[in-house]
Amino acid sequence: MRRLLLGALLAALLPLSACTGGGLGDAQRGTGNSFIVAWNAQPPTLDPLMTTSTATRDIARNFFEPLITIDADNQVKPVLADSFSLSDDGTLVSFTLRENVKFHDGSTMEAEDVVASLEAWIAKASVGQLFFSEADVSSPAPDKVEIRLPDPLFVALPLLADQGQLPAIQPKEILEAAGDDPVEKFVGTGPYTMEKWNTDQYVQMAHFDDYVSPGGETSGTAGSREAAFDSMFFYFVNDPSTRMSGLQTGEYDAANALPPDNLEMLEGDENINLTTGDNGFNAAIFNKKSGVMADPNMRRAVLAATNIDDIQKAAFSSEKLYDTNGALMPKSSEWYSDEGLETYNHPDPEQVDELLDKADYNGEEVRILTSREYEEHYNNAVVMNQQLNDVGIKSRLIVTDWATVLQSRTDDKSYEIFITGFSPTSTPLTQVFFDPIWPGWTESPEIDDAFDTIVHAQSGDQAVSAKDDLQKAFYDYLPVLKFGARSTTTGIRSGFTGHEFTAASGDIFYNVRTE
Repeated sequence: MRRLLLGALLAALLPLSACTGGGLGDAQRGTGNSFIVAWNAQPPTLDPLMTTSTATRDIARNFFEPLITIDADNQVKPVLADSFSLSDDGTLVSFTLRENVKFHDGSTMEAEDVVASLEAWIAKASVGQLFFSEADVSSPAPDKVEIRLPDPLFVALPLLADQGQLPAIQPKEILEAAGDDPVEKFVGTGPYTMEKWNTDQYVQMAHFDDYVSPGGETSGTAGSREAAFDSMFFYFVNDPSTRMSGLQTGEYDAANALPPDNLEMLEGDENINLTTGDNGFNAAIFNKKSGVMADPNMRRAVLAATNIDDIQKAAFSSEKLYDTNGALMPKSSEWYSDEGLETYNHPDPEQVDELLDKADYNGEEVRILTSREYEEHYNNAVVMNQQLNDVGIKSRLIVTDWATVLQSRTDDKSYEIFITGFSPTSTPLTQVFFDPIWPGWTESPEIDDAFDTIVHAQSGDQAVSAKDDLQKAFYDYLPVLKFGARSTTTGIRSGFTGHEFTAASGDIFYNVRTE
């Protein structure tokens, strides 16, 4: 199945402009009341179909909305859909649409817009390509939209509700004008409108006067939504100390990815409220297309050389902010498996020597690509680099800006390992490192077979039961070396309420209001 999907479009390959630190510069807060967020990374695009970037996800959700989403308890809930269902045989997803929903351009959302949006998501987004490439999207009635699948897909609803690449509903005309490219106009249905993106500085949004919220109690990205400010700004501030100091002085109303070493001090500041939550995991991605890491024995040697505890502590300082779980999913997930974990976080120099002999390793250089713009990535890389050199693997760091990392990782001649992070997902199937065209280039028949078993399972329970096969194939092939889970901390000034953070969705700001 995955061999048919090599054309999947993964916008993680798009270059990311370098971020700049500092304050608000020449940009103004706008007229009326504003809410100012200091954000650690600039998005590569604001089109969520084109990227798996968490910066895009967390900013774009303020002006783009999907049909369905995942609440704080990982339950699928409606947003632009009034109701939804999956047929008993797992082949038909049906939506009844909410009426009189307005786009930011003043037009009314119609079924044809929803059909065009879902078709664009299937064509452009990695999850759409991987699981819905042969689906047929149609509208049998003015308020109905259906996705008909050729085979059962009992995980269809969680995949459509996943926040990683939001299936944003947009006007048909805008999607048709974009074709295969990113959209040029960001017209959604959300509580804020997209107003301005000043590259390297900020994104500005404005209150949408005609917004009509979905019903229900607010929970994660589900339930009621309300824009309380005339304007919302996301300023791109890549230096964590600058974000922290701006939050302390009130230059920023909120700031994400606060430095772990300073959290205890911030907890004692009565003017700041902190939220710490699951932020997925960091990992070392192996170049499996060329070079020494194309040999699985070399990848296993790296696993046998690494002390994950030291790698995690270097990045996150406090054990409250990380764990050393090597499974594909957290222990709280129904997809958790302990298959293959006997080889994880058990450094063994003798085994390293045996594996290096099997790989015919002759001292070839192992280049680790990383960036200080993500300080945790850099700190992971520094410790890993030392551990590899300690066991006789000739390793060297290549430290660049994040834009260069994104560009270089697409060239298999530029590195052997690069460091990056992955957001939490409701299922391991949506992790991009399983895709054969994503940097690192995973090519494993055993992983393919495990995917096929899950995708073609006759029930949700049967799909989950194949988790051990998938994790065994993962550890046999070792496409990446997971460093364990990580947490992140967002701070917000006192006097505000409504901010929420969930593992599946990250930071949610559109309901923030003054107390």
